Amino acid sequence: MKNPRLWGKVLYGLAGVCAVALIMPQFRLQIWENSQQTYLYMWGGHAKVHASVAGSIYLIAALWGVAAVAGLFLAGRKLHQHSPTAIAWMNWAAFFIAMELIFLLTAAEEVLTDLRVMQLQADSFASWGSWTSFTVLFILLFLPSRIKKWCFKPNE
Repeated sequence: MKNPRLWGKVLYGLAGVCAVALIMPQFRLQIWENSQQTYLYMWGGHAKVHASVAGSIYLIAALWGVAAVAGLFLAGRKLHQHSPTAIAWMNWAAFFIAMELIFLLTAAEEVLTDLRVMQLQADSFASWGSWTSFTVLFILLFLPSRIKKWCFKPNE
């Protein structure tokens, strides 16, 4: 458990998982009147239901997601160098993932608002991409303190 290189590889793995989550469907939209289902991706998908979402929302969410991947990669690299700044990078990555999820949720709510204006009943459900990012976020809520305890002495 006290091997920083092992934990660095775990963080590289989490960075890879976050990178894959960026291309997965983020939300599933269900329109109840016509039983239509469609997905929101990081690059859009709202046009299939004739909704409008500013491209800047997707761009900002994607930038937060890329920042999370970079933060996890840097944290893994810092752990390989046995640097305690890896803990800070893990915390930053958790923040970046949270911001990514907030902007994706904003996009989904924009679509639902447009559908309500069209007098359609619809719901959005988290899909694989957002669940994957949320799982990594949940792991990052507990992992930094454990790694700090296992790999770094209090005076480092």
